[in-house]
Amino acid sequence: MSSQPKSVKEPVFDRLIPAARQRLVELGAPLLITEAEGRLALAERKITAFEQKYNTTFEHLQDAGLPNDASIEMHEDFIEWAGWQRTYEEAQQTLEALQPFLEQPLASPAGG
Repeated sequence: MSSQPKSVKEPVFDRLIPAARQRLVELGAPLLITEAEGRLALAERKITAFEQKYNTTFEHLQDAGLPNDASIEMHEDFIEWAGWQRTYEEAQQTLEALQPFLEQPLASPAGG
C-alpha cells in the first residue's frame, strides 16, 4: 500500500468544478504572463551577451559545432547558453499559449 495521500495521486485541478477551473485559469493567466515576460527578458539579455562575447549565434554554433580550439570556458558557456535558449523558447511558448488571455478582461468575482 502506498504511503502517498490520495490528493497527490489525484490532481486538485481535476477535482474542481468547471466554473472554478475557468476562474483559476483566468485569474492565474496574468501572473503566468508576467512571469514568462520576465524570464523572456532575462533570457534575451543572457543570449545577447553570449552572442556579443562570441560574435555568433547559438544556432550557428549548434550547427557548426564548437571550434577545435574552444576553451573550457567556451564549452561551459555553450552549455549555459543552451539553457538560456531553452528558457527563451519555453517563455515564448507560454506567452503564445496565453495570448488569448491578454485580449480579454479578468473574470469578475463570483456573484458580481
